[in-house]
Amino acid sequence: MESEIIKLKQQEIIAEYGEWTNHNIHLGNGIYTISNQGNGSENKVRRILQIIADTINKPWEKVRVLDLACLEGLYAIELALQGAQVVGIEGRKANIAKANFAKHSLGLDNLQFIQDDVRNLSKAKYGSFDVVLCLGILYHLDVPDAFYFLESIAEVCENLAIADTHVSMNAEKCYLYKDQKYWGSSYVEHSAEATPEDKEKSLWASLDNPTSFWFTRYSFYNLLAAVGFTSVYECHNPPVINYERKRLNQETDRNTFLAIKGKQITLKSTAVETAQNPAKWPEKAKLIQTKPGN
Repeated sequence: MESEIIKLKQQEIIAEYGEWTNHNIHLGNGIYTISNQGNGSENKVRRILQIIADTINKPWEKVRVLDLACLEGLYAIELALQGAQVVGIEGRKANIAKANFAKHSLGLDNLQFIQDDVRNLSKAKYGSFDVVLCLGILYHLDVPDAFYFLESIAEVCENLAIADTHVSMNAEKCYLYKDQKYWGSSYVEHSAEATPEDKEKSLWASLDNPTSFWFTRYSFYNLLAAVGFTSVYECHNPPVINYERKRLNQETDRNTFLAIKGKQITLKSTAVETAQNPAKWPEKAKLIQTKPGN
């Protein structure tokens, strides 16, 4: 698409839906959705791309990726530019319009954006994916939707799920799901007086639920195991840098989590009960600290 046409259409999008809120995408010929100075979002994109490249043993052209609650489409677009087959699901019309504008400006036929509620995710509706991105969405859901959502992610995920999410530092509330207790804290998403129109305009909040639930780290680990992921990791490199605050953006209550869907092993060198029943992370019990050398 020619530069002048891109600029004209970009202004039309802004006039109807407002400025881009976060995803700074290069549309070609020095045209960006936000600024040619960068806004730090590229650091998180680099982290996510590096995780996938280091984990998935396939050429990009053979990788199918699902980007849940894809906002303005940056991660989906980057993956499509790398050559992956990508589906982005987003609940808000404004974000879909911006994402599709960037997609068409870059001529990405291997990318599809769909307006839908991520709570509608299922294998029957969307198929299966090598990689599922759950970036900045889990902590906007409330229970029991958060439980169902993670089960749906496990259902459609063939290999790797990446969740960039907040976790609660306090075990204030407890919910029972499938005979397992999960702890965390509740947070306000919308005021009690918020109208459907108000909620639609709150681009950085939930679609409709007035509150959300943040799992503690241990409960999040346990839930990922319960829905079918065999190992979970936290990413520390590449780092994410907040340029506005001039510091590393490695918050204690947020990180990027990798959940691998593999085959559960059975140990052969120890007791049968221990071998067949992997341990769960304790929520309130004190962990046993061993002396060096033990």
